[in-house]
Amino acid sequence: MNVQLLRRNCALAAATVLAVLTAGCTAQQQARSKSAPPPASTPAPTPAPEAGFRTARAAFPTGNPNTSVILVEKTVPTEVLAGQPFEVVYKISNLTDLMVQDVTLHAQAGENFKAEDATPEPDETSEGKATWVIGDLPPRQSREIRVRGSALEEGVVTGCGSVTFNPVLCETIKVLKPAIELVKTMPAQVIQCDPIPVRLTVRNTGSSSLTDVRVTDSLPNGLLSEAGQSSVAFDAGTLAPGQSKEFAFKATAARTGKFSNPARVTSAQGVEASAQASVTVVKPVLTLECETPALKEMGNLKFTEFIGRPFQVCWEVKNTGDAPSVDTVLLYALSPELTLRSATDGGAVVGGNVTWNLGTLAPGASKKVCATLAGTRGGDYRLSAKVTGACAEPGMTGCNVIIQGISAILVEVVDDPDPIQVGEETTYLIKVTNQGGGLDLQDVVVKAIFPDGMAPGAASNNAQVSGKTVTWPTVAALPLRETLTYTVKGKALKAGDNRLQVEVSTRQRPAIIEVESTTAY
Repeated sequence: MNVQLLRRNCALAAATVLAVLTAGCTAQQQARSKSAPPPASTPAPTPAPEAGFRTARAAFPTGNPNTSVILVEKTVPTEVLAGQPFEVVYKISNLTDLMVQDVTLHAQAGENFKAEDATPEPDETSEGKATWVIGDLPPRQSREIRVRGSALEEGVVTGCGSVTFNPVLCETIKVLKPAIELVKTMPAQVIQCDPIPVRLTVRNTGSSSLTDVRVTDSLPNGLLSEAGQSSVAFDAGTLAPGQSKEFAFKATAARTGKFSNPARVTSAQGVEASAQASVTVVKPVLTLECETPALKEMGNLKFTEFIGRPFQVCWEVKNTGDAPSVDTVLLYALSPELTLRSATDGGAVVGGNVTWNLGTLAPGASKKVCATLAGTRGGDYRLSAKVTGACAEPGMTGCNVIIQGISAILVEVVDDPDPIQVGEETTYLIKVTNQGGGLDLQDVVVKAIFPDGMAPGAASNNAQVSGKTVTWPTVAALPLRETLTYTVKGKALKAGDNRLQVEVSTRQRPAIIEVESTTAY
């Protein structure tokens, strides 16, 4: 609004109000200045006048209530008796739909009026003048001021007043506040092989709508989405005040540890928010150790046990991780050369394996189980075992047992012909048989040693002749119930009882000596 126009209207309003309210004052003063009428004869007493009221109205600044701002109404009695109290009422009304400010009523009473009280009390009084500061007058609202007093003597009571105000044009603009909230939730702890559920909730906490709302979550190193991505994004579109949307995805962990990262939400209105959550990824770690009996010693032999005799092997499982191992199972692959006599903790043969169901193994816990075995065949055997658990990498171990067979060797030597004449030859048939208790003979060496009255001749199987000794090549292993057969010729050099000595040696035992007598004449 133009400031000069506003001031002009205010001045016009104040002047008009003052003029109207003081009009009665002027008329009364003029009436008082006329000459008094001549005395008249005394009439009969006149009854007291009936009380009546009159109201003066004025609309400002145009005089038309339909186009004005303030309506002032003053209600007074038409007549009063001297010394009797009466009341004057001012009513000031705002005719507009706008706030009117600085509304003030100024009133002045003549000398013939004695004021007693007013409602409300005036804000200021001075030399017969009273001022009421009404202040702001809301649209279509009114204020009343009541003044009570009495006339001092017969005559007239003159009261004048004025109203000033400032019309104000007000327009309300609704102010909205954009605000957004993001909440991110993850479980406090998960096992590594389980997916990590992530939930993102975005909510419009302001009073304005938000558009182009977008949520992003950049995963930390070591976490990926199920699609193998290191970042996920969601479009929430438009959110009305108070509206929320929820998004969820699952992440996988490549390692154990604590992971923390903030998610972020943005909008076209420039408001944004972030939210952070943490998850600790744990994992069971299984280790497996094998324990066998101390080796026995016999001569130059070291072994676990003889064939057929029982011995005990134990395995200890430990969970060195930071998560429980659920459904923990220990498997020992039973060797064909070994038989199970018994097992602790419910171990049983299932599909060629001795199996123990160990259940749940807490972090730091361990479990020891044992099996009693017996060997059916001599040899060095590897005992391989494996432990598994939910979300745990298998633990592997192996240990060896040596089953000692009972070696029994049959050495047979036959000469044909016998006797022979000096200068003639005989053939020696040599047989070496492994007839022992489940033990392969190893590093078998056969030698034939001729006496002075005999000379060695041709020998089978690539035997080597050195002087009076014939040696056959070493046989690495002679299985159970198997036989080595050799032949060698011998020539009689002189008459007499000539004895051939055959020596058979193996890794398992000292040499066995067999003697065959040949008579020469």
